[in-house]
Amino acid sequence: MTRTNAVFVFLASVVLSTAALPAPGAACSYSYGYDDKGDRLSWALTSDGNTSMSSLDEKDSFDKLKSEYGDDFLYIRDGEDRYVIRDRGLMNRARDATRPMKEAGREIREVARMRVEKAMGNSHEERDRARLARRIGRLSGRIARLSRDGEDTEDLEREQAELQRRLDDLEKEGRDRGRARQADSDLEARSQKASSRMSQAARHMNQEIRGILRDAKARHLAEPVE
Repeated sequence: MTRTNAVFVFLASVVLSTAALPAPGAACSYSYGYDDKGDRLSWALTSDGNTSMSSLDEKDSFDKLKSEYGDDFLYIRDGEDRYVIRDRGLMNRARDATRPMKEAGREIREVARMRVEKAMGNSHEERDRARLARRIGRLSGRIARLSRDGEDTEDLEREQAELQRRLDDLEKEGRDRGRARQADSDLEARSQKASSRMSQAARHMNQEIRGILRDAKARHLAEPVE
C-alpha cells in the first residue's frame, strides 16, 4: 500500500469511528463542527433523546445546562450572550433546519466508508501478490537446485504453476480495477457534492438560528443563561 493510501486509510478510519451512525433505538448525537467565528454563534438542541450541536466546544457547558433544564431545550450562544429556548414551536423549527445537515453528513460518512473499504481491499491484494511472488521465487530456486542434482521436480512444478495462476488472476483483477477509474471519479464527485451540501445546510442553519433567536427575544421566550 502506498504512503498516500496508508495516510488516507488512517484518517478515514478516524472519521468513521467518530462519526458513525448510532445503533437503532439508541440516543443520537451529532456535532457539525460549524461555527460562525466572526460573531461566535453556536447552538445545541436536545429533544426526544436526540442531541445536535454546531460545535463540540460547547459540550461541557451544554451538559451542565441539561442538568438544570432537562432534555428538551434549544441553547444558543451569540457572542458572549447565552440563551435557552424551551418553546416547542421554535425548537421544532430548529430541528427541521438540522435535517439537511444530517442527510449530507450521512452521505459524507457513506463515501468515506466506501473509500476505506476500497483502500483496504487494495492493500490486502497487494500483500497477497507480494506473498505469492515470494513463494514462486523460492520454488523456482528449489526446482533449479533439484534439477541440477537430477532430482524429480514434477510436484514442485505443479505447485509453482498453481501459484502462478493465482498470481495472474490477482494481476488481472488489478488491471480491471485500473479500468474502474471512472467509478473513482464518480465517488470523488459524490464526495464534493455532499461537502457542498453540508456547507450550504450549515449556512442556512445559522441563518435560521439567528431568526429563531430574534423571534424568541421578541416574544420573551429566550431565557438568558448566567
